[in-house]
Amino acid sequence: NDIFVYDYTLMDGLALKASYTPSDAGTEIESSMDYGLLYTGIDGLSIYAAMGEDNGSVAKLDNSVFAITYAMGAITVGYQTNETDSGTASQDEDFTAIGVSYAVSDDLSISYNVSEIDFESGTNDQEATGVSFSYTSGGMTISGTHSTIDNVAGTATADNTGYEVNFAFAF
Repeated sequence: NDIFVYDYTLMDGLALKASYTPSDAGTEIESSMDYGLLYTGIDGLSIYAAMGEDNGSVAKLDNSVFAITYAMGAITVGYQTNETDSGTASQDEDFTAIGVSYAVSDDLSISYNVSEIDFESGTNDQEATGVSFSYTSGGMTISGTHSTIDNVAGTATADNTGYEVNFAFAF
């Protein structure tokens, strides 16, 4: 509610986005501000960098994000890292992810992704892995994914595995 967003292209290939959430003396006790840059000046390359704060939460969080993707032909590779510094002691989190996708043909794509969250308060980092595919033929798409997450939310006994298959038809 009551968020102001500013989106401006600084020059060809460089965009700025900023947001401001004012205090409402209720749920948003202090105002918060975020800002980021996106560079797309080289064909196939996107570089993202952003920083911000969330003063509406009890913990008061400072966030920073850096991401890069590069697409060349049928392959796209991406990397992202986030750092969340909490106002609450021992609650900082660092997130890292990397992924690669490959367009086998105009109809079939596959991807593989891994990520990790390092919790300052514990020794059990959350680790996730996923593999997915998508096949399109005419107006029909079949897609699926398999993913595993170890140490969900930093809990050593919380591991999840999931499968999903989707069928979509366009008429």
